[in-house]
Amino acid sequence: MKIRLKGITGHGKNRIREQGDVWEVLTVQDVGIISMTPMPNDPPVKSVATNEWRWLDKKNFEIIEINC
Repeated sequence: MKIRLKGITGHGKNRIREQGDVWEVLTVQDVGIISMTPMPNDPPVKSVATNEWRWLDKKNFEIIEINC
């Protein structure tokens, strides 16, 4: 599934400017993590433009479109 993100904070706006606004939602296993304690509530996402991944967090990003 692909999503379009909007940066809320300065950090989020910088990530969107550097890595694009379209991201693919991944699973924890996709990024090579077998288990974590505690398990994050938000999924990892990968930039379609740069293939960089990060954790999606509601503090820095807002989802503005799903399956774009």
